[in-house]
Amino acid sequence: MKNSRAFLYYPVFFFLVLLALDKIFTIDYFKNNFMQTGNIVYYKHRPLLFEKLKADKSDKNLLLAFGDSRAYAYSELAFETNKERKEKYSLYNFSGPQAVPAYTLFWMEKIVEAKLHPKLIFFVVSPEGFDDSKGLMHDPFLRMGANDDFVIKYWKHIPSDDRQEFLLDKMISFRRLEFNYKLLLERLKSRKLREYDIRYNSELPLLDISKGSQLAYMSFVNDEKRLEGDSLRMKNIYLGSNFKQHETQYFYTEKVLELAKANDIKVFLIWPRVYKTYRKEYENLQLKDSFGKRMTELADKYGMRFYDLNSVSDCDEFYDASHQSVSCYGKIVNFFVDEFERK
Repeated sequence: MKNSRAFLYYPVFFFLVLLALDKIFTIDYFKNNFMQTGNIVYYKHRPLLFEKLKADKSDKNLLLAFGDSRAYAYSELAFETNKERKEKYSLYNFSGPQAVPAYTLFWMEKIVEAKLHPKLIFFVVSPEGFDDSKGLMHDPFLRMGANDDFVIKYWKHIPSDDRQEFLLDKMISFRRLEFNYKLLLERLKSRKLREYDIRYNSELPLLDISKGSQLAYMSFVNDEKRLEGDSLRMKNIYLGSNFKQHETQYFYTEKVLELAKANDIKVFLIWPRVYKTYRKEYENLQLKDSFGKRMTELADKYGMRFYDLNSVSDCDEFYDASHQSVSCYGKIVNFFVDEFERK
């Protein structure tokens, strides 16, 4: 009779085996060296960029770019035709795909702790990232960008749903990898399994050469049909009927400005320009009266500046509905340096 009930223990045994196998993914290789593609490339690159920044002994004025993918093209390549600025400024880009302001604070604290002193920070802020219901605090930031020290320090300022997801990632390490089986098959077929090792990844050197900026991503220009379709897609994902601004990322934005002021660092808060059809959704939600107003108040409070590129920029070349084409960014970066030098 006892043997006949052994099957009752099979699920428990199976769970314990899976738990033991999952521990493989807690070893240092998977924490530090394992590389897939997509968003993780940026988040894996930024610690390498930080080390490069600390080792930079140049006497150029340091500029830093932070924010989501709309900040990718903030690059010192904007100074290629301006010899004086090319010799005067160095620009490192710490932006990340779908990065919320908490990610900016994460790196700002490290930069200040390392006694680095940027002259100006381009801090790109997008209202879509201020909606906690989208889960962007956990994925990608907590899953790919944050460390345990930061999480512990700001635990009370992490939305409860994101806390739960973070704890599940801690319990099940494989879950945090979000393993890409299609990529595994492609790399098997092309015999590129070594690219799972960060030392042999082909994408990281491209970011490293440009000090973290990414221009190729936004090189396509104005396919109107594509832009209209993308506007609808973006609206449905980010600005639908359930869109709401929460206080979480306003808290982190203010912490960035507070830290910058305490260390005599100038910050430009920048609301990126989006395609005209998608911009109408901003207008329908009256985001200038809410998001724009809050950013203006925060900038004024800490002696910084806020710029709404939907008003300030006149470049209407777009890669997709929410990203201006790379052709716009030389003018944009130089405009902000003009503003900085004007003081």
